Order: sequence, then C-alpha cells, then structure tokens
Amino acid sequence: MLKGIIILFILVTCGEGIAQNAFTLSGKLRLLNPLEIRVESLKGDILLSLQVAKDGGFKSGPKEIEPDLYILSIGNTKQPVYLTNTDVTIKGFYDEKNPDNSSLSFTGIDDFLELLKWVPERKKTVVDEVRGQLQGTMYSALAYMADMKAYEPNKMLLDLVPEVNRGALSAKWLENRVDSLRQFAIGTEAYDFEYVDPDGKNVRLSDFRGKYVLVDFWASWCGPCRQEMKNLLPVYKELKGEDLEFISISLDKREKDWRRMLDVEDLPWVMLWNKEGFIVGDAPNTIQKAYGFYSIPFIVLIDKEGRIVARGLRGEKVREEILKARQR
Repeated sequence: MLKGIIILFILVTCGEGIAQNAFTLSGKLRLLNPLEIRVESLKGDILLSLQVAKDGGFKSGPKEIEPDLYILSIGNTKQPVYLTNTDVTIKGFYDEKNPDNSSLSFTGIDDFLELLKWVPERKKTVVDEVRGQLQGTMYSALAYMADMKAYEPNKMLLDLVPEVNRGALSAKWLENRVDSLRQFAIGTEAYDFEYVDPDGKNVRLSDFRGKYVLVDFWASWCGPCRQEMKNLLPVYKELKGEDLEFISISLDKREKDWRRMLDVEDLPWVMLWNKEGFIVGDAPNTIQKAYGFYSIPFIVLIDKEGRIVARGLRGEKVREEILKARQR
C-alpha cells in the first residue's frame, strides 16, 4: 500500500505547514506530458482535480477539509496521504511511465511524515508506544496504512481516536475493520475444525476440550513452516502433559506431499490434513477465514474451554504463552 508517490520518490522534504482554515495544493513539476492531479476521499469522492499542462505549474483554490487520510493521485500513481488545512506544495520531476525515476519534494505534509514513522515493517504490528504520540484521526489513518490483519492492534488504535473524530472516513473504516476482526479476538471461541489424520480418521478441535491446544498451520513447501516445526519439538518435549495437545494442520493441496513430510519430520503430536490447501490472495479458504490468517506458519493457542488465548505465535513466544496460560 505504501509503495506509491511519497515512498518511491527520491527526495521528500519536510517543511513547516502553516496552520490555516483551508487546504491548498500548488507546485511546479517538470513533466514529459500533461497530466491530472487529484485528491479524493477514501470513498472516492473527488475533492479537487487539477490539470497540469506541460509547463508544470498548478494551484488550487482554498478548500476546508477534515484532517484525515486522502488519496493523492499524480497521473496514474495513487498514494494515501494524511492532509490537514495547510498549504501543500509539490515540486520536482515526475516520470509518469516510470515513477521510480521521479524526484519530488513536498512541503505541508508534516503529519503524514510523522505517521510514516509508526507504520510497522512487513508482517509486524503497531507498537504500544504510539499512544499519545499522534492525535485525532492520525490513529485511524495509521491503521489504514499499516493494514494489519489482527484484531488487537486495530482495536487499540480505534480506542485512541477521540469520539469527536469518529465521523471521519478513516475512523469509520477502522470501526468496520475492528467489527470484522472481532471474531478473531483473544478470548473468543475458536472455530471447531474437523480434518483427517494419517489413519483416515476425522479429528475435531472439540475432541480436545479440557486441554490447552496449540494449533500450527503449515505446508511442506513452506521453509519457515518446517523450521518452526523444528522449534516446536523441544517446547513439546519440555511442556507435554495431560493438559496440553499439539496439532499441526497441513495446508498442502496434495495428500502425498503431506504424507511424505510426515515420514521426514516424524513428529510426536497430532497431524491433520486440510485438503483445501493454502490460498494466496483475496479468497482465503475456510480455515484461513475462520482464524484470520493470510500467511504461514500461523500458530494459535486455545484454552481448555475452546477460547483463543494467543495467536500469531513464533519462536520463544510459543513457550511463553503456554506457560502463561497454565498459570491463569
């Protein structure tokens, strides 16, 4: 999402935006061809549209806006950007055919640049230290840019958005995201799956009610999955007991690939196969939708009552969360 105008361009300068009652956009670009600059709301409503001739100059009239996340389009390149009622300027060279060759400088987007400091790296999450560092809809804008799949960090950011700002589009977007992710929250009942074991017997999660259950989703072709399974083995040997069960669910599309890995890994816990396989993209399979994961390995810990205790575990966190659950 962030690999757009602001990120790809070589030069971005931070200038002091002068607080005022309206937003304006102006600048001077060196262009190969005339183009259009647009600012749209997250719903797609066009706030302003400027035709930039080959001489490159452009300037909008003043327009009062709600401080929030908007979509800035320069030619065919789109980028979410946080805007306030300040003068924003854009200067430099823009290559519409190859934006990587562009070099632009921006002023008046200080809040957006501050937001970028808090956007987590790939597959990571927003840290708690962001509390008190931003204001208003900057928290919901951060959630939009971070695009996190877990309930807890999204809920944290929503709670930081003041009620007076809840009508903003990014805040409404975040409310919808939190509602859709609520089923994956810590403390909610885990989806009761049923898959086949190596002997052809159907096994359900609810068969292990009364035990802590660590569920590991993996596939034979996934290198990190196989490494994580090796990491699980010493944890299993250390913590195994009548109150704990490990289940590894293969998301291989071919049964023979799963069975081949059973022989190679020879792990001492419950092994199941989900014949749907792992789906990459916007149409995840049943179990991916039920547990809200889009990459593997994915490990979730379920308590004796069938509720989710922890999710997205890796490495030492597996051991820590099992011990923590036992102490509750």
